[in-house]
Amino acid sequence: MVRSFLSFHVKAPLEEVAAWAGGRTQGAGVYLVPDPPWVSLYHEALEAEEDPEAIRAFLKALSGLGPALAFMVLNEEDLLFLLAEGGEVVAELRRGPELGEALSAPEALLPLLEEARRIPPTGAVQALAARFGLHPDHALLGFGDLLEAEEEEGLPEEVVYLE
Repeated sequence: MVRSFLSFHVKAPLEEVAAWAGGRTQGAGVYLVPDPPWVSLYHEALEAEEDPEAIRAFLKALSGLGPALAFMVLNEEDLLFLLAEGGEVVAELRRGPELGEALSAPEALLPLLEEARRIPPTGAVQALAARFGLHPDHALLGFGDLLEAEEEEGLPEEVVYLE
């Protein structure tokens, strides 16, 4: 089965992220998974839309809480990685037939993004997540993965669901 997924991550306390995200669910579900100092967000509507500009806007707003990352993989061949700080996207890697090509980052991050551009999207997500101290498994999940896990075996108590 070919997978697509979207995950957001912000370096902020769970309580702050939950209060912030509560008003931005767009009537859809959002899972919050704590991974201190990070909180991972899985947004049902944004994952379904696969709209890079909507993802960028959400990430820019989320980065008001702290440094924020977004990872989107489409059909296991397209990759979008964004890093935002203080309401601005400061690094971007896009590649693949659907998303096109883009690479911009501060000089310190350029070698990492250039390397990520050369490896398969899921490997790139794992490498980028590890560089930022984020659990790679959290970066490789999407809303659909958590919904399926909840239906099959249940989710850990610390996972927060907002609607």
